[in-house]
Amino acid sequence: MVERTIEIARETIRRVGLDRFRLVDVAKGLGVTHAALYNHFPNKEAILDAISERWLNEMDEAMERVARTVGPARLAILEWFMAYHRQKRNKVMRDPELYRSFNMAVEADKPFVRRHLEKMHDQLLSLLERGADSGELDIALPERAMEVLFEATVSFHHPALVLEHKDEDRELLLQRVVSAVLAGLSASR
Repeated sequence: MVERTIEIARETIRRVGLDRFRLVDVAKGLGVTHAALYNHFPNKEAILDAISERWLNEMDEAMERVARTVGPARLAILEWFMAYHRQKRNKVMRDPELYRSFNMAVEADKPFVRRHLEKMHDQLLSLLERGADSGELDIALPERAMEVLFEATVSFHHPALVLEHKDEDRELLLQRVVSAVLAGLSASR
């Protein structure tokens, strides 16, 4: 019932918008009473969180596949950032109401959002360590490099900033930022 509830809630939000989304409509779509829905989700916020968490889990898996790609570390890091940016931009363009709900979860600093960020940091760190270990990247402290890269690219992956720039094609700029930061990190050693 949980998976079906999430699906019906997503479709309801897409159809009526986040502001008009009601649990009564989800219960009706499931063919259960409003009270029966509370056995699985205590409130509307819990359903919205489940929707956002599912999307982040899907993104985490997709990003993990990108992080595992074979090839030069610089190219893998660049592709990782491009994929991360595209995931967020595609969501805001194709599913604006669900993206809005996700953005609210980010602003509320939900635990599942923090877990997602930890996974993104771990993936990026792994790529930087791979580059440092192979000698391709001349960085002494991959963890510090990860922090710098993630912060330098925040406007390409922070939900509110992706939303703000959603109508712009910023991929070339992202490539330039990542390349410049990687060059700067190597030069500063």
